[in-house]
Amino acid sequence: MPKLLLKFHAAVIKEIPIEKTPLTIGRKPDNDIVIDNMSVSSHHAKITLQGTSYVIEDLQSTNGTFINEKRIVSSALRHEDGVLIGQHTIVFIDPGAKAPAEQKAQNAPAMDSEATIVMTPSKPQAAAAVPTGPVGGPKQEVTGVLRVIEGKLDQSEYSLSALLTYIGKSDTAAIKIKGLFAPDIAALVSKRPSGYLVTAVKDGYPKLNGKSLSGQLDLNDGDIIELAGIKLLFQLKIK
Repeated sequence: MPKLLLKFHAAVIKEIPIEKTPLTIGRKPDNDIVIDNMSVSSHHAKITLQGTSYVIEDLQSTNGTFINEKRIVSSALRHEDGVLIGQHTIVFIDPGAKAPAEQKAQNAPAMDSEATIVMTPSKPQAAAAVPTGPVGGPKQEVTGVLRVIEGKLDQSEYSLSALLTYIGKSDTAAIKIKGLFAPDIAALVSKRPSGYLVTAVKDGYPKLNGKSLSGQLDLNDGDIIELAGIKLLFQLKIK
């Protein structure tokens, strides 16, 4: 049976078997696949079965639907195609299917959708530089850590040595939180050469220094991430 993998960056958040069509995708809870992110329109796209091919159609979304970096109106799905919707990717998996002829991507006009944030390119932020030791001296390795200062988790401190560290109740999360309404993936911390960034996978759910977080912000030494009744202190440590 064909299926869809809902991903945020490298993390698979959910696996959805295609048991029926049409299959709708959007931010509102009446969709078959709900993506709770303000860059996703209320009813963003839908997948239908046309003959023997599955086809994805954009529903005049504000920010568009993309396959292979091209904005589409309607396109047949091939095995392992990645569909970009907002900040999420939906991967189509159908190993037994023959690859249908690729339809030409068409430009679509951007339509307004109530309460949807329009994504526009922004200037890169200057992340806090990670110190590397005295000039001319031996290079020192600096690693970020998240230390639990309120609440209880499996560990009291988590090293941020991986390129991506996920926070949520999913099995794929390195930092697992609990709670009936806690999302599978609530936030992620990215390690960059210039420093660390925190991204709200569920907009408005995590807080940074007491303020609700939407999108992505730089992490500075002493910042506090708060979610699901847990407070995590971000610190830089020199090894």
